Amino acid sequence: MTRSFTLALAIAVGALTFCGCRPVRFADRAILWHDPDDRPIPMPHARPDIPINWEGARDAIFQPADHLFGLEYGKQAENVNALDEVPDSSWYSDPRRDPRVVGDPAPEPLAPEAIARGAATEEPPVPPYTIRAGKSIGSAPGFVVDDARGRRYLFKLDPAGRAGLVTSTEVVSTRLAWASGWRVPSETIVRFSPSELVLPPDVTRHDQYDHEVLFTRLALDQMLSAAGRVGGNIQAVASRWLPGRTVGEFSWFGRVKDDPNDRVDHEDRRDLRGFGIFAAWIDDTDTLQNNTLDTYLGAPGDGHVVHWQQDVGGSMGVFAADASPFWMGRESYFQPGRILGSFFSLGAMVRPWEGERVRAARDRLVSLYPELGFFDVAHFAPRDWHPILENPAFVRQTARDRYWGAKRVIAFRPDELKAAISAGRYRPVAAERLFQVLWGRRQKIAQAFLGESAPLDYFQLEGDRLCFDDLWLSSGLGGKEGTSYLAREPEESQRALPISDGGRDDLKCVALAPKDGYRIIELRVSRPGQRHFGRPVRVHLVEHAGRRHLIGIER
Repeated sequence: MTRSFTLALAIAVGALTFCGCRPVRFADRAILWHDPDDRPIPMPHARPDIPINWEGARDAIFQPADHLFGLEYGKQAENVNALDEVPDSSWYSDPRRDPRVVGDPAPEPLAPEAIARGAATEEPPVPPYTIRAGKSIGSAPGFVVDDARGRRYLFKLDPAGRAGLVTSTEVVSTRLAWASGWRVPSETIVRFSPSELVLPPDVTRHDQYDHEVLFTRLALDQMLSAAGRVGGNIQAVASRWLPGRTVGEFSWFGRVKDDPNDRVDHEDRRDLRGFGIFAAWIDDTDTLQNNTLDTYLGAPGDGHVVHWQQDVGGSMGVFAADASPFWMGRESYFQPGRILGSFFSLGAMVRPWEGERVRAARDRLVSLYPELGFFDVAHFAPRDWHPILENPAFVRQTARDRYWGAKRVIAFRPDELKAAISAGRYRPVAAERLFQVLWGRRQKIAQAFLGESAPLDYFQLEGDRLCFDDLWLSSGLGGKEGTSYLAREPEESQRALPISDGGRDDLKCVALAPKDGYRIIELRVSRPGQRHFGRPVRVHLVEHAGRRHLIGIER
């Protein structure tokens, strides 16, 4: 693929860097909602796994150093369309998007049963379960099984006395990621008796020294005796084997040379940058490369690569099959700024997580809710959240990326959150606690990132009106009585256009007089306590003979 073709394609998907000066002009064409990165390609070479020590050194030291001295930061994401949204692709597919709606549609609510089902497209696994291999990576014990119908799963287990800590966390987190658009495995809670397991004599596993050894009945019995149980049965998360041929992990930066469909540097993909906001919401601190996977779907030469968030289970205050340490989510392993701050202050700089107060809060929550990790609202600061190692895509977020990520979070309604939590099969008191924490963190995400730009969105043309949602109000952040809007057509005059209610508190409409040609409607909003209107969002329209259509949005 030539450089000129790549550039042309990037322009075709609306990958425009808005400078904030004079308005850009968009081409009069249909909005791109599907990135054609699923074209047939030769099957790529299998990628070797990156040693965890090298990955840690790279992401803890070399990538932060690159961030500190790099000059490319502030570059806008490239894989966006003319509405500044992310088209569906081999990386991302939004289940809330209705392809039949023209323009800038609001996200569709998801039925509770769809949320509870998540990525699952088939019935849960059926016993007996024949073990095919021991689980070789990760902190949670488990094994690979084939169920009675020959379908393959990875079973992960909980620690004794804490059923749900690993299994329920992963099931709920995966459903939230699926409902937000990221590609994840199908995962289900199963409860089984040891008698439902079949262990053939030639099955192997890896021991603590990473040596391949036979998986003996004694080793299996020891594993099961240390597993969490519910009502006498062992609880596991059954993760369906991903479809296609395994290619290997994907990196959070750069591109893959032998995948012609991989046209955008990963750190410049909004779906990867915006995943950082979602990760902050659910406290997915373990966003390392070894929790990703690429698979090749289709016959060799006729297929394409699909990119998966393979494991989002290091979330909700859980890490390494235990409640996460009190500093996780608040600091990464290596942060040059804080290291220098401590050095020049002679150790006087106090970190937010230091002190007995945070430790005591962790101990209290773990004792009350053993199936949950150290996951709360009080100690969550969205702008200061960090994964355990800084992520090359997350650190390149711009205000527009954060706004897009926040929209994925605020799309969840209370009934949708409760449906996702129900898939974890928690005790009622723990389920209610988890709902309150997720909802509280949702509100903090909204407050932190919606105000960076005018949160006016989901523009629709209704007759002679341009209508839009005020996401600040629809998110429940308040201030309706003191909120004011200003609309004008800057290329015509400075005269304000009339704005009316659209039938609900968060819906407003601008009256448009007929005028053929290219039009730009500039909108600003002022909240209670603000003396001036904020930054604009510009809506680009084309009108011919009284018929209008939306062609672009500029933030």
